[in-house]
Amino acid sequence: MKRSFLLTVILGALLTSQVYGQTRKATTTKTPIATPAAEAPKSDFDKFYERLSIGYFGALTTPNFDKWDSREAAVSPEFSGGTNNDSYSMNLWSQVNIGYNFGGKFKFNVIPRFTVLLDEAPAQGAGERGNVLLEDALVGFSGVVYSSDDKKFNWWMRPGVRLPTSHTSRHYDDPDFGKLSYQLEWLNTFSYDFNPAWQLGLNYQARYWIYEQRYNDSKARHYIDPYISHTINDTTKIQLYYEVMLQNSNRRESINGKSPVYLDRWQNAYIGIAKDITPKLNVFPFISAFVNDVPFSMQSFWGGLWVSYKIK
Repeated sequence: MKRSFLLTVILGALLTSQVYGQTRKATTTKTPIATPAAEAPKSDFDKFYERLSIGYFGALTTPNFDKWDSREAAVSPEFSGGTNNDSYSMNLWSQVNIGYNFGGKFKFNVIPRFTVLLDEAPAQGAGERGNVLLEDALVGFSGVVYSSDDKKFNWWMRPGVRLPTSHTSRHYDDPDFGKLSYQLEWLNTFSYDFNPAWQLGLNYQARYWIYEQRYNDSKARHYIDPYISHTINDTTKIQLYYEVMLQNSNRRESINGKSPVYLDRWQNAYIGIAKDITPKLNVFPFISAFVNDVPFSMQSFWGGLWVSYKIK
């Protein structure tokens, strides 16, 4: 349908230009040469605005399929004590990515985050009972740091700092380590295109909680997410992901005499269809399962939706 419409437009434009040219030949004998108008100089704001990009990303988390109680979103058995029910209700986690392209394939990013709670969770803390919760804000840089000569392999990177802008993150206090200063984050995406239809990729995130300006792994997380993407047509992809999250147990030998112990906190697989609704709007509904939830049941399954919108 799209190709037929595009072909019609091209043929129509060619036909119009031919008719217009013949009409000009029959009614005129001399065509004056137009002098191109001089472009107005761009202001500093116009130059800045051209390099600015703004986008929205939202992630909806449903309850698990066994209970389906909107007051309790799904979460891994390790984070929930085996119930797969979060202290948060069904929610929409959101971020607004404001980027400035300063050249060299890299952008400067400011990314505030917030969560919209869609119900009232009985286990939620008194300081988290609002309908909209302000999360932390990430400040960093992002861009492609390496591409192969054939452009099939690409390495995208985003190092940054998560600033404690919310009440919870600003006043977070660990009894062993003190107050949280901020978090360091290093996000990487590696991708390889076998052909226009198939892509293999890997997301890797290292995240460190910095207490009292001490730079160590008192609390740290390593997130690994391999994926396969298959392109069906110009607007539709099928994507399969597998997530693994390792996090230490708040131990640090230099502080409390205990060595860091990294524990398995999240193993999850999900499959969905990414669809471009418009050139600016993309949605990705998916079905997910905590694969290490034993015994495996409907409690292991949950659903989600990603929404991406290019504001500018």
